[in-house]
Amino acid sequence: MKISKKISALIVSFILVISSLGTANAAKRLTAAVADWTGGEITCQVAVTMLEEELGYKVKRIVFPSGTGLWEAIAAGEIDFACESWPSYAEADTVMMKGPLVYDGKTMFNYEGDGSIKLLGTTGIIGMSDYYIPRYAAESLGIKSWKDLNKHKAKFATIESGSKGRLIGCPVAGWNCHDQKRLDLLKIDFVADERKEPFLLYLWEPHWFFGAYDMVGVNLPANKTCETFTEANNWKDCGDKAWPATGWAKDYTFNYGNPATFAKPEHADAAKFFTKMKFENVDQAVMLVEVKQKNRDLKEVVKEWKDANPGKWKSWLP
Repeated sequence: MKISKKISALIVSFILVISSLGTANAAKRLTAAVADWTGGEITCQVAVTMLEEELGYKVKRIVFPSGTGLWEAIAAGEIDFACESWPSYAEADTVMMKGPLVYDGKTMFNYEGDGSIKLLGTTGIIGMSDYYIPRYAAESLGIKSWKDLNKHKAKFATIESGSKGRLIGCPVAGWNCHDQKRLDLLKIDFVADERKEPFLLYLWEPHWFFGAYDMVGVNLPANKTCETFTEANNWKDCGDKAWPATGWAKDYTFNYGNPATFAKPEHADAAKFFTKMKFENVDQAVMLVEVKQKNRDLKEVVKEWKDANPGKWKSWLP
């Protein structure tokens, strides 16, 4: 009789242990909205890989176009988190998020929305534009910034540009990059030209081009807006101290999620991970080459990166 009671007690204990393990495993489940563009998909796959392989989560992936509908789905709790939102393209961030957007310990922007969406942390990916030249040209000519360009304009000249250097400018007129006006305001003796053979080149990051070619930016003056600027003609009011004499504003991309989800104790590790994640433009660029130019499987490419870069991602873990 005593043996039977002991056996029964052991069985009950075993069942309770198994049950608690099952409950714990069920609790560490999240649903992620995977971005519908390759760069964002890579960033999300990196995040999901860390959550699953290092922190013991099970993550369900749903490909979901970015936009207001996604933000509403996260606020409603139908999706737990999404990756790599771009502030300049987000439609709902200022309405639905509350709190500071912090990068490298510095507050880049303070959201004053209703708090229905939680800002989980910056991804590390920074959207930015500049004028770029090949590293070998920068090093051989001693070009360290845009201020050095005029000294070497003959090296950038073509038959079409005459005595001026040539800039391969912004590819879409609708982007309003104001390339020639910027060159004139900064007194850079170049002309903006159509894309031919690349030398001094307008480009944006992250972009696969940086994974294939070693380029460096000329570090245009930091972005500064001008209150009286209009697309029509207010150049004289703004002068050479504000847009478009400066560079473009930077996009500090972020991950965002459902506040109730990330307030739960079982998701504390995931919440801490997102505050520490710091993916880099150059890493995404290399993977973009593999995925877009070589048509390789995205998950396989991310796995290769993870295996080769423990020194980078281990610092993101709680």
